[in-house]
Amino acid sequence: MIYWFKKHPDYLRAESVKLATDANYKECYQERKRTFLSHGNILVRLNEIHRFPILVVYTDATPFELPWVFLLKKQLDAEFVRNLSELDYIQIYHAIKDNIQFHYHLRHQNSSGILCVVEWDNLDEGTQYLGITTILQRVRDWCKGLVTGDFPQDSQEVEYIAHFNDVDPEIKWVYPQSFLDERLTSGEAIATLYSFFPKNEEIANDLRIYMGSLIVGEDPNGIILPIEFEVPGYLKEQGINGPFDLYTKTDILNTKIQSKDLLRCFWFHIENEPPPFHTTDDLVKIIGNGDTDNGLINLYKYYDQVKVKPDYFFVGLRFPNRKGELEFQLFRVWKNQQNSASLIGNNPPIEIMKYFMEAYTRVAAIDGEKLTDDTFHLRNSGRAERNKLKNKVVNVVGVGALGSEIADSMVKAGPGIMLLVDNQMMKAHNSVRHVAGFRHIGIPKVFAVAEVMRQHNPFVLVEGIHQSITRLEVEAMFLDNSITISSIADDNTEAFLNERMVLHGKTAYYVRALRGGKAARIFRVMPGKDACFQCLNLYREEESDFIEIPADEELPTLKNECNNPIRPASAADLKLIAAIASRIVIDHFQGKSGKENHWIWSTEDLELSQPISAWKLHGQHLPPHERCVYCHHDKHLKTLLEATELEKMQELVKDNPQIETGGVLAGHVMEDGNLDIRYASGPGPNAVRTPTRFEKDVEFCQAFLNEKLKDTGAVYLGEWHNHPSLDTRPSGTDLKSLNAIAVEDGYLTEHPVMIILSSSGDPSCTIHPANKVFYNSELEIKSTIEEKSLIKSNT
Repeated sequence: MIYWFKKHPDYLRAESVKLATDANYKECYQERKRTFLSHGNILVRLNEIHRFPILVVYTDATPFELPWVFLLKKQLDAEFVRNLSELDYIQIYHAIKDNIQFHYHLRHQNSSGILCVVEWDNLDEGTQYLGITTILQRVRDWCKGLVTGDFPQDSQEVEYIAHFNDVDPEIKWVYPQSFLDERLTSGEAIATLYSFFPKNEEIANDLRIYMGSLIVGEDPNGIILPIEFEVPGYLKEQGINGPFDLYTKTDILNTKIQSKDLLRCFWFHIENEPPPFHTTDDLVKIIGNGDTDNGLINLYKYYDQVKVKPDYFFVGLRFPNRKGELEFQLFRVWKNQQNSASLIGNNPPIEIMKYFMEAYTRVAAIDGEKLTDDTFHLRNSGRAERNKLKNKVVNVVGVGALGSEIADSMVKAGPGIMLLVDNQMMKAHNSVRHVAGFRHIGIPKVFAVAEVMRQHNPFVLVEGIHQSITRLEVEAMFLDNSITISSIADDNTEAFLNERMVLHGKTAYYVRALRGGKAARIFRVMPGKDACFQCLNLYREEESDFIEIPADEELPTLKNECNNPIRPASAADLKLIAAIASRIVIDHFQGKSGKENHWIWSTEDLELSQPISAWKLHGQHLPPHERCVYCHHDKHLKTLLEATELEKMQELVKDNPQIETGGVLAGHVMEDGNLDIRYASGPGPNAVRTPTRFEKDVEFCQAFLNEKLKDTGAVYLGEWHNHPSLDTRPSGTDLKSLNAIAVEDGYLTEHPVMIILSSSGDPSCTIHPANKVFYNSELEIKSTIEEKSLIKSNT
C-alpha cells in the first residue's frame, strides 16, 4: 500500500507545519509511521487559558477526507502516541475509545466521538482541500462554548439526529404529514413494519423499517380528538376499526407489538427543539418543557401500558426545528437495571413514575424521515413538477424489458395514476434486463412491476391488468386525461391499439428498440394532429418522409415466443431508451413539447434517407397521411343550427348548470353535405341526469324524431348535452357513444354531430365519421330572419 503522504508530500509538509505553529493549538507530539497523527491541546484564551486535549488522526483517504478530531478525557504520553502511529486509523479508534470525552447534550459530536465541526459541500468547482488551520479554529470555537455556553450557529440543514451519539442501529422509520397535526399536543402513534433485514455478514444488527400509519391524541384541554385515517386491513381483521379502539383493545395491539409487527410510541409536543441528550432524566425534563415533575405527570398517562416494565418502550417528541417546521423524533428508552427497592402503599403519580423510571437510564435516538408528497418529490423539482403531474394518468402497455423500465422511470416522476397492461409471466431469464427479479419468478409481469413501482413511489396509485390489450375495451378502460405508452413492438397488436386510440381521441406514444438496442424509434399519436400507426405504414411505402432503420444482420433473432421475436439488447441500452421516452412524455405533460412527434435515437452514425448522428436525438414532424383511412377526411362538414333551438338548449342547461341534460338533434343533410339542424329535443321524463352522466329517455326521443320526420321530413343528425364545467371537449364516453352511432345501421347516418354546451351555455360542435377520427365543425347559428353569426368550435 502506498500511503497518502507519499502521494501528497506537499500537503503533508504544509499540515505538519500548521499543526506545529497554530495559535489555537499547542502540539505535544506529532508522529508519522503507519498513520500520521498529532496530539496536543486546544487553547481557549478567556480570563484564563483553558486547555482541551485532542487527537488529530489523518485517514488513508487524506487529503480528500477531513482528519478525525477526538476530544480526550486526559493527555496522552509520548510512547502511547508513538504506538498509536503504528496502527491504522480504525485500530487507533479502538485503542483510544475509552479515553474519548463525550458531551451527549451538545451538537457536532457523532456517536464515535469524532467532532464534526466542518460541513463539506458538493461543489462543481473541482477538488477542494480544507486545511487543518480552519478545522482547528472551529474546534477552538466549539471548545470555547464548553466554557461560555455560547456555541457557533448551526446550519439549518444539519439533521437533528446527527447530533446524537447513541443512535439505535436496529430501527429506522418514516412518518407521514398526519403525525404533525397541530391540533394535537400528546397521544399515541402506531408504525407498521415495512421490511425486515436479518443480521448477516454485511448487516451487524437485525434491521426493521417502520412506516408511521396511525396517530391519535388530545388537545391542550385533554380532549381526545377524532382523527380521520384508514385503519390498515390487518388491524380491521383483529377488530380495530377506529382510533378509540387503540385505547380500548390493547390486548390485540400488544400481541402485534410483541411480535414487532407494530411499533407503538407515546408522543409529546414540546415548544422548542431540545438539545441532544443521553439519559432518561433529560428526556423526562424535556417532556415537561423544562419541568421534571410535569414530565413525570405527562408520562403517567401511559403508565398502565408499560407498568409491566418491558425491556424498552418508545417515546416521540414533536417540536419546531430550526427552520420553524414541525419535526417528529422517535426514541427508544432502554431498561438497564432493576429497581433497588419496592414501592410500598398508595403513591401519587409523580412518585410512581420516579420509581418506574429508575430502571430506565439509556435513551437511543431512532433515525427517521418525514415522508410527505412534497418532501418525497422535492428532488424532481424543475424537471418533473409534481403539481403538474399528480393529476395525470399513464397507461403502460407491455411491461417487458423495455416497458418495465419506462414504467419505473415514469412512476418516479410522480403522475397520479399508472395502469399496466401485459399478459406475460415473469421467468428467470427475464431478470437480466427487467426491473423485476428472481423473487418475482412465476407471477404476472404486471404485478411484479407494480410491486417494484410502489416501492419506488408510494404516492402513485399503480394498478396492473394481466391480459392482452386485444382482449380489453381500451376506449372505456383508459381515462380521458391519460396518455398511453406502448412498447410491445408487435405490428398487429399495436395496429389494433392505434385504431382504438385514434377513433376515441386518446393520445399514445409508441417506443421500439432497434438494432439490438443501439437505436430506437419513438413516435406520438395525437389523433387528428399526428401521423398514426397506419399513416406511418403509408409513409414507409412511399419511401418519403419515413426514416427506415435497417436491422443489424450481425444480431440474429434469438427465438420466437408466440410469434413474438426476441432479439438481443442489453439492459443498459433499454434503460437509456426508456429514459429518453419517459423524458419526452414528462415534457408533454408539463406543456414543454415542441413540434416534433417522431424521434430517432442511435448510438452509432447511420447513413439513411436522413443522416442520423450518433448520440443525438433526431426529431421530425409527420402529419396525418392524406390516404389514411382513420385520419383523412374528404371534407370537413359545416353545421347550421337554428338560433331558437340553441336558446331552448341553453334554457334547459340554465335550469341547473351542474346537472347534465341533453337530447337528440334533427334536420336535413344539405346538397353540399353540410348539416342543417332545425330541431333539438329535451332529455325526456325518464332520462338519467347526474353531474357526471346523462342518458336520454330513448322512447321520448324516438317519438320526437318520428314526429319531426312525419311533419317536416327532418331526420336524425346527432346528439347534444351539456358539461357542468367550461370544458366542452367530448369525453371518452361521448366518443364511444358517437362512434357506435356512426356504425349502427339503425341511425341512418355515418357522420353524427355532437353539440356540447358548457355550464354557461357556450356551444361546441364535433362530427364523428364512421371509423375515423372526429373533428371540430364550424357551427353557424341561424336567426329567424336569416341573419347569421359564426361561432367556431372551442374544442
